[in-house]
Amino acid sequence: MFDYSNLSPDQALLEAQKIAFGPIVFQSARLLRDWGIFELLQKEKKGLSIAQIAKECTLSEYATEVLCESGFSMGALEFKDEKYTLTKIGYFLLNDEMTIANMNYNHDVNYLGLFYLDESLKTEKPIGLQKAFNTDEPTIYPLLTKLPKKAKESWFGFDHFYSDAAFKSLVEIMAKKEIKNMLDVGGNTGKWAIALTQKSPATTVTILDHQPQIDVALKNAKDAGVQTRVKGHPIDLLDHTLAFPSGVDAVWMSQFLDCFSKNDIVNLLRRAKNALNSSGKVYIVEPFWDRQTHDIGSYILINTSQYFNALANGKSKMYRASEFEEFTKNAGLKIVEEIDGFGFGHTLMICEAI
Repeated sequence: MFDYSNLSPDQALLEAQKIAFGPIVFQSARLLRDWGIFELLQKEKKGLSIAQIAKECTLSEYATEVLCESGFSMGALEFKDEKYTLTKIGYFLLNDEMTIANMNYNHDVNYLGLFYLDESLKTEKPIGLQKAFNTDEPTIYPLLTKLPKKAKESWFGFDHFYSDAAFKSLVEIMAKKEIKNMLDVGGNTGKWAIALTQKSPATTVTILDHQPQIDVALKNAKDAGVQTRVKGHPIDLLDHTLAFPSGVDAVWMSQFLDCFSKNDIVNLLRRAKNALNSSGKVYIVEPFWDRQTHDIGSYILINTSQYFNALANGKSKMYRASEFEEFTKNAGLKIVEEIDGFGFGHTLMICEAI
């Protein structure tokens, strides 16, 4: 994983410059995509000159030239005989759903806040969130439904892209268990609760989250026709003195626990354990960076940790599966089954009380 040991000094120096100029390259790539240059060159496979690109995209030749030159330097465009063509990298920047979700999320949600990463890391508070979105909120979660339009769309687009990829398989597995009552902790807009109750008529899901998210989830459940089996329980999940509703068959925590510090994770898992009936189980779904099958997944997950620090809450990160094994043990749970490979590298951990 991430073996750069065989680079020559010149290659290593070039890689260092890519990092140093990363913010500039990112914004250039975004504008090449958003202003239609990549799309135009995808259609015109023989290539176009700067003047032709500028005319077709209604840009000045100056703007077109500086963007295309940057595109050439990053490998997204090829420059030959005074014409630019689209490369494989440019193709993925334009068309790949994962890359689009990542770029939108990093621009609309993270970009301004990450300027304050140093302060956020030192204080373990989301200073970037407070500066970029002019708020005193200690976490991003109560603000999710109130973010500016593009930031909200990009946040949920990013979140749903990665969670939805695993949904179909997970819904099939969980529906077969015929669970009667489940807590969906951090259920957000209700996508999981709705998907499961539509597939499993015997199941009722209670979403534990902030009231604004519950309001959206219940509206979505009504629109989906499952409002009688999707309920809401508003709760401050960081107040560990507040018990979860008890006597349930299952507690579902999907892409949720990575939103918290290590100590909070243990406390949340302990509260989940205490909510179970005698045969109940805790189901954890996470994309662990040490369980990925390729470097792409690990790279994305590791670098998402900076969002959690600067914008989400100041304390959490993307974790390794080995860390979660310790968390569950400390919470009085034992892992009885693990299944890897859902969606984009998600793992399902099934736990019982010790």
